[in-house]
Amino acid sequence: MSTIFDVAKAAGVSKSTVSRVLNGESGVKEATREAVERAIRELKYTPSYLAQGIRTGKTKTIAMVVPEYTNIFYNELFRGVEDMALKYGYMVFVCNTERSRRSEIEYIEEILKRNVDGIIYNTYSNSEEMLNFLRSLSQKLPVVYTNHLFQEDEPVSYVYTDGFESNREAVHFLYEKGRTTIGYIRNTTDISVIEDRYEGYLQGLRDCGIPFREEYVYRAKQSTEPDYIALGADAAKYYEGLDATPKAVIAAIDALAIGCVQQFQKDGIGIPEQVNVIGFDNISLSSLIQPPLTTISQPIRLIGQKAAEIIIAKLDGREIEDKVVFPGNLILRATTDL
Repeated sequence: MSTIFDVAKAAGVSKSTVSRVLNGESGVKEATREAVERAIRELKYTPSYLAQGIRTGKTKTIAMVVPEYTNIFYNELFRGVEDMALKYGYMVFVCNTERSRRSEIEYIEEILKRNVDGIIYNTYSNSEEMLNFLRSLSQKLPVVYTNHLFQEDEPVSYVYTDGFESNREAVHFLYEKGRTTIGYIRNTTDISVIEDRYEGYLQGLRDCGIPFREEYVYRAKQSTEPDYIALGADAAKYYEGLDATPKAVIAAIDALAIGCVQQFQKDGIGIPEQVNVIGFDNISLSSLIQPPLTTISQPIRLIGQKAAEIIIAKLDGREIEDKVVFPGNLILRATTDL
């Protein structure tokens, strides 16, 4: 492999001049710049980002912190982050905290030691201690949050989908179809964007004059690496055991809804004839199951792209809108009457 010294020799310049060209610095004569760039092409020289990081303080790396690998959402989010990162010559590495606050903090400490350029953070903690930690982190390097709601005037960057209005509208949709008993499957209470979806469900009930029934809210048991499809199946069994199974169920995420649909069918409950089911996310699997899942679509890959774009723009010193909220979109499929 060619080195920076080989490029300098071929171009007839010093190593420092090659470095200035590579870093896009001014003050290099055009003829000299062309000679260096020609030598780079001919020698097929690839600069060492480690060495550049020592000189410039930038490592061309972005860290993506996720709470778990079992949620397909994060796989699709990563694809979007990688799309934008590769376009601008960045690498992405993923850190799985396994839903542990201690692991989150330990990972961040290690990330900072490695001098990454930015972080896409999918936090699960709502504690005031953790929020203060995150606010402090945002002052040290570009950070974009995709799982947490902050006040609009806070100096932090975020990208997420409006789950409140999306679930509110989903309840209206079911009510207009005559479904007046509507269950809800919650998968956690410590993710603010997920809680926002639940609040949207509650507001939808109030809008439509549907009495809230505590027994219709199923709280899925969490673990370090949860099997959400299995948890959705547990929810279906729970609803079947009630005196009256609700005529519709909304789930916080698609995987829960998929497990619920499969278990209902296994137990002879017709979907959508007897029970309508709506998920949230529109992961790729939601259109492949039978019957295909009605869901609230959020632009998962676009969220990843936008998060990475915000970080890279900040690193380049470019102005960019860094508080982005996408609307959800109800995708009608066969788990509700079409």
